[in-house]
Order: sequence, then structure tokens, then C-alpha cells
Amino acid sequence: MKTRAPYPDEEPLPWWSVGLYFSCVMCGCCCGGAPGTVRFTAQEEAAMASAVGVDIDDFRLLYVHNKYWRPSLREKSNYDCIFLERPIRCRVYGARPSQCRTFPFWRDILSGRYTWDSYAKSCPGMNSGKYYSADEIREILVEG
Repeated sequence: MKTRAPYPDEEPLPWWSVGLYFSCVMCGCCCGGAPGTVRFTAQEEAAMASAVGVDIDDFRLLYVHNKYWRPSLREKSNYDCIFLERPIRCRVYGARPSQCRTFPFWRDILSGRYTWDSYAKSCPGMNSGKYYSADEIREILVEG
């Protein structure tokens, strides 16, 4: 649902302009169970390498592969992120990439209410918990 813009010459407000609810419940659904890619910056790579106690070369050898011609974190055979340990625990949580930190506030998930609701079927933290205003969501979008 697009909210009408206050003035005719302005862009319509996004469907999430009234804000959204989300609190991570540490279920791990966004961290595995299906194939995916986890992109990261050079600074994030260095932070993750430090978090697991290896140098950059060893980090790349052990935890990174090229997927779609760009570096991505490896996945286990069950498609869990290489850093996801069961019961739910991320080995690099404090140094996780912005892609992980900003879930579910990704542009593609926010592209429409239907997409948001589809993701929410597998993420129990969506549509409950902490309220995020439209301004807070915009700030997260800039980070991601």
C-alpha cells in the first residue's frame, strides 16, 4: 500500500512510513537453511578475522569463497552460515557484517508489504518487538 504524498508533486511515502516492528529472537532463520550470500567490506573482513583469531589470508582461505564473482562467507552443507553454531550463536556476532546487522531492513524486503510479510513467515521477530520509526528505518537503509 502506497501512502499518499502530502503534496501532489512529492513522491508517495513508502508503505513502511508508519514504522515497523522487529526484535531479533536469535532463531537463526536469517543465518541459514537456504542458499545465500553474505557480502562484506574490507573493514568488516578484518574485524571478522580478528574475532576468530586469524590473519586476513587465513580468514579468506577458511571462511570466504567467491560467489557470483565476489567474495562471500562460506556456507555449511546445510546452507547455514559458516559462523552459525547451534544452538543459535554467531561466532562473529560483535563483528558481523552490515548485511547481517541490518536484517530485515533490506531494500528488497522493504520493497513491498507482500515481500515483508513473506519473510515474516520464517522470521518470528518480524512484526513484533521493538518499534522502528520511518526515520530509523531510513538510517538503517543508509548503513546497509
